[in-house]
Amino acid sequence: MRGQSSYVTIDPRPATVRQSDGHVFEREDELLEETPVSIVINGKAYAVMMVTPSDIEDFLFGFLFAESLIHDPANVLAWEIVESQNIYTIYVQLTESMAERACERTRGVIGASSCGLCGAPHMDERLEVYEKITTKVVVSIDEIAEALKDMQSGQEINRRTGTAHAAILIEQSHRVVREDIGRHNAVDKVTGWAVRHAWKPADLRLLAVSSRLTFEIIHKAARLRVPIVAAISGVSGLAVRTAERAGITVAAYAREGRMTIYTHKDRIVRGRTKA
Repeated sequence: MRGQSSYVTIDPRPATVRQSDGHVFEREDELLEETPVSIVINGKAYAVMMVTPSDIEDFLFGFLFAESLIHDPANVLAWEIVESQNIYTIYVQLTESMAERACERTRGVIGASSCGLCGAPHMDERLEVYEKITTKVVVSIDEIAEALKDMQSGQEINRRTGTAHAAILIEQSHRVVREDIGRHNAVDKVTGWAVRHAWKPADLRLLAVSSRLTFEIIHKAARLRVPIVAAISGVSGLAVRTAERAGITVAAYAREGRMTIYTHKDRIVRGRTKA
């Protein structure tokens, strides 16, 4: 199959609730699904990632872009998603040069939903010195708060399960929200949307996530060349050092009317700004 499909993202299950006061009752809980997604490039297995099976096409293009296996949709000659018993295999045909690169970077183990770089063979390539982002984009504290509110409003899966992470990507005129059990997968999904719809790096303003900020998210932001990354939770030291080198503004603990800005602080100001 190719194109959007009705993936199984939520698994209803009977549950027993036991309370400390001795009260016991039965209910049906909606559980967020995660499933193996195997990516096969030009006939060779590249990686197996644990993903919530929604917006799989966006995940595919975002994952390939973050891995530097494509630069734009033209690098993907064909692709097909095959599902069997809720296990997905994506067969991808890349241009010859991109397929050769994929052979050099094949992952060795399954990438868990909590790990975006598991099995990557050459971590030194992920720790590369990035071309520094020098955009003059400026956003306000209010705009970041509004973006996080929009992200939370778009978390339909999380409202039903309480388990999904989310990411929102904003450019001059548009924004997109995606959810996944893995925070890095959610970032891949918004990236994939941007790649598929030819969003220009010069128009990108902000990436925000519902989780903590780790190196892998900053790495993906640097690849996408988004200048500002915000998170509801905290940030790692490696993420901050990487953002500093890459020219990315990092704002963490962005909630309850405040945030902590660690790098390239001049891009975040008080009051409203022009897009």
